[in-house]
Amino acid sequence: MNPAPKLIILTFSLFFGILCCHAQEMASTYKPKNKTEKLVIAKIRALPEVKSFFEAAKKSSPDIMINPPDKTYNYCYAMQVGLANFEMFRTHAWLLIHPKTFKIYYLDIGSEGDNNIISLQAYRHWRNRPEFHKPHTWVNDKLVVIKEKPKKKHSKP
Repeated sequence: MNPAPKLIILTFSLFFGILCCHAQEMASTYKPKNKTEKLVIAKIRALPEVKSFFEAAKKSSPDIMINPPDKTYNYCYAMQVGLANFEMFRTHAWLLIHPKTFKIYYLDIGSEGDNNIISLQAYRHWRNRPEFHKPHTWVNDKLVVIKEKPKKKHSKP
């Protein structure tokens, strides 16, 4: 058997993995590189939503995964609040924070379409409303429910 195809696949996988992976750090063990990073982490930890999650999940190793700024998230730090146990991380919420303005955004992974980054104020306004749990999208921080098309009944031939 020719080992070349396996070598090509392995090389491509390593190359793709290096290009696509960002350095992710856990806040519990991370040493901030500068004042901005220290302030970014402190602001996220100080949010009432994060504090209450940490309190409710204290026996399940709550932590924050820090993703450095890049164009995917409008050059904001992407902070994943979640559980770091059983040798994996399970994200509960995504919060983005701009390193210059320190404005905080919520990444709504349950929304439809590309408009899923909303202000923290919009998230706080909508999160406990029934519409938030229906298929939706966002227009200027306003939740828009997506009407589901009725399913067609199939008739027997």
